Formats: sequence, structure tokens, C-alpha cells
Amino acid sequence: MNKIWLAHYPDGVPAKVKLDNAHLIDLFEQACQQYPQNIALTCHKVSLTFADVQLRVAKIAQGMRDLGVQAQDRIAIILPNCLQYPLTMFATLLIGATVVNINPLYTASEIEYILQDSQPTLVVTLDMFAEKLNNSVNKFGIKHIVVTKIADPYPWLKRTIINNLLRYISKVNPQLNYSAYNWRDLYYYQKEYTLTKHAPLSADDLAFIQYTGATTGRPKGAMLLHRNLVANIRQVLAYITPQMDNELSKQIIINALPLYHIFSLNANLCTFFFSGAENVMVPNARNIKDLIKTLNSTPFTVFNSLDSLYQKLLEHKEFTQTPHPHYRYGICGGMATRHSIAQLWKEATGLIPTNCYGLTEASPCVAMNLLNDEFNGSVGYPVPSTEVEIRDPETASKLLNHGETGLIMLRGPQIMLGYWRNPEQTAKVLDSDGWLNTGDLGYFNANGQLVISGRKTELIIVSGFNVYPAEVELVIDQLDAISEVAVIGLPDPHMGEAVYAYVVLKDHQHLTSQEIIQHCRRQLTKYKIPRAIYLVDSLPKTIVGKIDKQLLAKQAKPN
Repeated sequence: MNKIWLAHYPDGVPAKVKLDNAHLIDLFEQACQQYPQNIALTCHKVSLTFADVQLRVAKIAQGMRDLGVQAQDRIAIILPNCLQYPLTMFATLLIGATVVNINPLYTASEIEYILQDSQPTLVVTLDMFAEKLNNSVNKFGIKHIVVTKIADPYPWLKRTIINNLLRYISKVNPQLNYSAYNWRDLYYYQKEYTLTKHAPLSADDLAFIQYTGATTGRPKGAMLLHRNLVANIRQVLAYITPQMDNELSKQIIINALPLYHIFSLNANLCTFFFSGAENVMVPNARNIKDLIKTLNSTPFTVFNSLDSLYQKLLEHKEFTQTPHPHYRYGICGGMATRHSIAQLWKEATGLIPTNCYGLTEASPCVAMNLLNDEFNGSVGYPVPSTEVEIRDPETASKLLNHGETGLIMLRGPQIMLGYWRNPEQTAKVLDSDGWLNTGDLGYFNANGQLVISGRKTELIIVSGFNVYPAEVELVIDQLDAISEVAVIGLPDPHMGEAVYAYVVLKDHQHLTSQEIIQHCRRQLTKYKIPRAIYLVDSLPKTIVGKIDKQLLAKQAKPN
């Protein structure tokens, strides 16, 4: 396929990025040496400079070495967005070990599955989640469990107040059946680690085992090499830097999305940290009042988010009626931004969220709209050094014509090595030429921008006709009274499948199912019109805030 998107790149964005043998610790050390006095990390108004971070990471790394962690071991991190997360992550990478990210909100059994699959030497978690590990002690190769309290890196007075509030007011007092190692002992370790002590890192070393948020079956661990992540960071920087009106090292980014998710990990933390910018951690973005307090008291310039989080913030006057004069850039990842939310966000902040497209297996960024461009529903242009082809969904080999909807195939330096200890699943998505079958459906519009139509597995086939849920959802979302919508296909004895829509209305809005159907009839061909519209109070969500269509289909009761 001709790379039609290259003709639409803004001035200064290259077609390809420099690829070499750099690893993440090369980028880490360069940032710490170049910006030693810049603030690197902030949480609860406690800040660490890059020099502070480099020192603490060296201590934590040596402490973990003395606990028996070696290069190529796995370290499981079960933490929210707090100072402990990046410090522990960088320390893990410094000694050549591999980070296994685990969502702290997972159940004990979900965590146990990932521990069993990844076999980590050491696990680091927060005290309020530590009980979930009671049944994993002395299993799966785990030698030590390190537990921290949220305020452990804070000065004495603040640490004492916060930890006591959590213990006596919030009743955070875990009952553990194991002897945990104290993370503070690593933070204040007497010795420091240096790279010269041990074997050097390689760009081909495994940096992360990043488990995908599977909605059916067991999660799969995408193996992301240092090389993959460094490439993706450089791809994103090459794309966004020429579009920004001031240096990246002067940016302040709000890190509200969970760092155990690949979008936040690489697009928020790594990309901006390695550029000398400040990452402001928000431990619990579900606490909207606390998030708003952080936003309103921080001169942030970048706020990347999910569509669903944008929507929640828009519901609070404390946010919408407070000026944020430094706010310049906002990228929406994890799920597509709806047109209605994009317009409301622009009215409230002056900015249009920048839609992008990525997936865990691609480290994650594949395509991105231009910063602050007008919203058109696309996910933008493939980033430099990325190949995208649209192929026939049935064969995954035949190239389709421009504008035709088909299977999105990817190739580039950011693509994973494969799935951890799962060659069968790896073979299903990676071919011998390095092309990744995303399972997503889409097409290129007239401007060379990629448009996502939905998942191949979400495709609804009505009497032989293909219906893409995203298309129907966009039509329904045009109605001002709509808050959220999810379209799914359900079995039908006559047509194979039928289209159904589940709709949440905005507060104090009134709209009937028949009115929505009439709206769809004006814009959709007959077989795409929902058989029924169900008005519901809420839609089920996955742990990262996406609408869980698999669960919705299980709960559905079609007419």
C-alpha cells in the first residue's frame, strides 16, 4: 500500500526515525544527566528531581539485587500511580530484569493467574492490595514480596499523617499471612547500583511482559523488548515535537491513567520523563474530586485521558468553570473519543482531544491525529517508521482498495516479539514477515487518516451484510440527549444476527427508544438499524474503563 499519509505530515515530521541499539536505561541516564534539577515526578505535592530519581533508583536496584533478583528475572509490580511505581520500574530495568505490570484492582485469582504465568522472583505491591497475595506465598518462584504504603517516599510529617489517616479512617490495615519486605528499606538502601557492576543491558532484552486486557479467555503477555519501546518513544516524539510550541522539557503532564496500562506507561510516563518533563501522579483517578483538585492546583500543560474520564470531568463545574491557562495538549487513548465529548471538551477547555490508535502489541502507538486538529472521528496518521495495510478480513492477505473497510495489519519496530510462553497465539497474530494482525477493522479516508470501524470479532453480519458497530454508535451519539451508547450483535433465527443498541441518557434528558430508531432510519440503511433500543442506567465497563461488550452480550435479553 502506498503510504498516502506521508503527504499529510506537518513540516519537520520525518517518514522514518533513527533506529539503533539504545535501551530504556540509556534514555533514563541521559534524561537524569541532562535535566538533573528539573522536577521529574510529583505526587500529593511531593516532588523528586531527576537527580533524586537517579539516586533512589540506584538504591532500590541494589536492594533488589541483594534480595536475589538477577538480570532476566521477572518483577511483578502491583501499584497505582504513585512515586513508588516509576522508581521500582526503572530499578527493575536497571538491573536487566523484566517488569510484569499487574492491575492492583484485579481479584486475587486474576493476580494469581498472571503470577503463575510470569513466574516473578519478586512482587512489589501497595499495602491495601497486599492481602490479595496471601494465597500466592511460596508459589510460582516468588522469593520475596515487598509492600509499601502510599506515603512511604514522603517527608516524615506528611508520611505520618497520611498513613495514619489511611489506617484509622479508611481502615487500611491488611492482615497478611506472610512476612513482607518493607519498600522503604529499598528506598533508603545504604548501597547504590551502577551498571559497571554487572553485564550490560541489550536493546534485545525483554523489558516488559504486558498482559492484554482480554475480555474472553485468559490474558496474554505481550513481550515488549527495550528496542520496541525505545522505537515507539522516538516515533511519538518525532511526530509531536515539531507540532509543539515549547520544549518538551518544560511540559507538566498529569498522569491520571493507570501506569499498568501500556498507553499511560509509554505515552505519559516514558515519553515525557525521557524528555525532561514533569510527571504529576494521580493515584486514583476514579476519585474525581481529588483529580479535579490536582488539575485545578497544577499549571499542567498536557493531560492525556480516556473518553470516559473526559466525560466525568465535564459533569463537574469545579473543573469546567476553573481556567487552566497552561493547558496545551491532550491525547485520548485506550478508546476512541466520541464527537459529542470532543465538542463539549473544546467548549470547556478550548482544546480538541487528539484521537490516537494503538494496542499493547505495538508498544502501543500506531497512529495519531495532529495536535489540536479539528475532530473528524479518525485516529489520524500512522507515526513514522510504521507500515499499515488494509486487507481482506477473510484471507488477511489480499490488499483492499483505498477507502475500503478491512483488516488492519501493522509492521514496524514497535511491534512485540510475541506472547510470553504462548507460541500458538503468537502464530495467530504475527506472520513470518513481521506483520501483526490487529483484529481491528478500518479504512483510510480521503485525507490519508486511519478510521477504526470496530473489532473483527465485533462485526455483525445481518443476512450476509456487514454492520460495523462503531458506525451505528456514531449515528446514535449525534443525539444531544445521549450520554453513552454500545451496539452489539445478537443471534437471530432468520438473519443470522440482528443489531441491538444499549443507550444511557444524560441526566434530566428524555428520549424514547422510538425517537432514536427514527433518527437511525434517517441516516442508516435498513439492515444497520437496531432491532431494539434499550435505555439503561449504565453500561458495564472493563477494568480500564472501556465498555465491556462481551459482558453486555451475555447480559442481553433480545426481543
